[in-house]
Amino acid sequence: MTKNSPMMEMTRRYGHTVYTISAFGNPEANTTYEERLLHLIQHEAEKMDSSRENNINTTTNMDQNEGGIS
Repeated sequence: MTKNSPMMEMTRRYGHTVYTISAFGNPEANTTYEERLLHLIQHEAEKMDSSRENNINTTTNMDQNEGGIS
């Protein structure tokens, strides 16, 4: 198994925890770092939106069920 070296690495400390983020990718790709990061942010935002919609639907269904029980 070959080990790839990261294209970019960032380290941040929050309290007593140190986070290291390594970015891997094809250096010969036609996209820029900015385009890659924007794609990742957009993908995560879409996941959060769908999670929020699922949570709202679940809450609405629970509220409707509670209203029907007397």
